[in-house]
Amino acid sequence: AQCDFLVRNGYRTLSAEEFQRRLTGQEPNTDPAVLLTFDDGLKHVWSVAFPLLKKHGLLATCFLIPGCIPTEDGRVRPTLEDVWAGRATEAEVVAIQTEEPAVATWAEIGRMHESRLVDFHSHTMHHALVSVSERVVDFVGPHFDPYFYGNIHVPLYTRDGEDVTSRDPLPGLPIFQAKPRMQAPQRFFPDEDLIAECTKLASGNGTDGLLNRPDWRRQLERVVTDFRNRRGSLGRFETPEERDRALREELETSRREIEQHLPDAHVTHLCYPWYDGEPFAVEASREVGFEVNYFGLRQGRPTNRPGQDPFGVVRVEEMFLERLPGLGRKTLPDLFRRMLAMRSLPARLFPDEGPDVTGELSG
Repeated sequence: AQCDFLVRNGYRTLSAEEFQRRLTGQEPNTDPAVLLTFDDGLKHVWSVAFPLLKKHGLLATCFLIPGCIPTEDGRVRPTLEDVWAGRATEAEVVAIQTEEPAVATWAEIGRMHESRLVDFHSHTMHHALVSVSERVVDFVGPHFDPYFYGNIHVPLYTRDGEDVTSRDPLPGLPIFQAKPRMQAPQRFFPDEDLIAECTKLASGNGTDGLLNRPDWRRQLERVVTDFRNRRGSLGRFETPEERDRALREELETSRREIEQHLPDAHVTHLCYPWYDGEPFAVEASREVGFEVNYFGLRQGRPTNRPGQDPFGVVRVEEMFLERLPGLGRKTLPDLFRRMLAMRSLPARLFPDEGPDVTGELSG
C-alpha cells in the first residue's frame, strides 16, 4: 500500500547519493522526492521489502550492522517473488526461524547491491550498548531478553581486555546502567573479576542451580556488594581519548567491512543506532570519512531541505509516509488505528527499529 501510494502520487525515491546531492545543493530539487531507509538489515529487507521495491521500481537505503551478519552463512532464502510464483509460502518468507539468522546474509545483501535498487551504508559495526556507571540495574537470568538478533540488549563487556562483541548473555552477568555507544560520553568498564564471580555462581545447572532459587538475585547482589567492599570500585571509566579512539575504530571498521563484501560500494553515510548520536560521535564520523549522518526526530528540524547540515538528517517512522500530500492521504486517526493493530501482532516479526522515511524534500 505504501509503495502504491508513492507511485500513484508521483513521488521519486532517491538513492543515498542523490539525496546527498539534493541536500547539499549540488542537484536541483524540483520534483517531490523521498529517501526510504531501513535500519539493521533484517531478513525482511531481503524477503519482503526488496521484492516490493523491485515490483514498483523504487529505491531504498539500508544501514547494515556488519558485526551482526554471520560470515559463515551463505544461504539465500525465499522472497515474496517465490510466493507470487508458487514456490514458497508467505509464512516461511515472513517468519524468522530460530535456526536462521534474523539479519540478511552477505549473499542476500550482495544480490540486492547488484540490483542497484538498494544502497548499503553503516549502522555502526556492532549496534552496541556500553555501561556508563557503576550502578547494576539487572542480571542475566531467566527473565532477561537479549533481543532477537545480535544480543544488542547486552552491553559490551570485556574478556582479557578485549570486547566480547558477540555479547553472549552469560547467566548471572551483571547488567550495568547503559547507553548506546554513540551516545555515551564516558564508558564504564566492569571489572572482569566481578563478571567471573557472578557468572561462576550462576553457572550451576539442574534444579539446585542458583537461577532456580527464589533468592537468586539477592545472592548476586551480595556478590556485587562484597566485591565493592573488597576492591573499592566495580571497574573503571574510559578517558575521552579512549572514547574518541574507540568510536573512530568502530565506525571505520564498519565502513571497511561493508566495502570488502560489496564490490564498488562507497560507504559514506552513517545511521545512529537508537536514532541518536552525540556531537563527539558526529565528529568521529566526520574524521573517518562519513559525509552524511542520520538520526530520528530532532528538535528544530522537522524535515530535510536543501542547504541543511548533512550531519543532522532527520527521519520519521514509516507509518507517516501516507501523510505526505497526495491522493489517498491518510488522516492521523487512520495511522494511529493502524499502529495499534500492528502492536497486536507478534513482536518477533516487528522489532523496534524498522523502515523509516525522511521528511519530504520538496515541501
